[in-house]
Amino acid sequence: MVIPAVIAAYIAAYNARDVDGMLDCLAEEVVFRNLSAGQVTAEAIGKPSFAQMAHAGAAAFSTRRQAVRQAITVADTTLVEIDYTATVAADLPNGWKAGQSLAFVGASLFRIRSGQIVEIVDQS
Repeated sequence: MVIPAVIAAYIAAYNARDVDGMLDCLAEEVVFRNLSAGQVTAEAIGKPSFAQMAHAGAAAFSTRRQAVRQAITVADTTLVEIDYTATVAADLPNGWKAGQSLAFVGASLFRIRSGQIVEIVDQS
């Protein structure tokens, strides 16, 4: 399984809770969407908006990890199936409680242009 280097770097930074490392992988005009049950549950347009969301996300979990199960790349788009695990750091508005362990399988679509990620769509 081959994953484009910029996506591998993004996932490594995500796992390390290194928001600056994540941002290094993104184009200024990046678009991020999180989908759950077919509905957009989070969205960020542009690097500053993404940075704000990423800092909040990193703080919400005491641990978090994405492990790639499989990936397929066609042209500038890579679809990645991911095992996601995390531990909630503090009670969250969605009902998750501090110390709660999460584990689920999701998928992420990454679109790359000029060596940077321009779009991420996460689905769980």
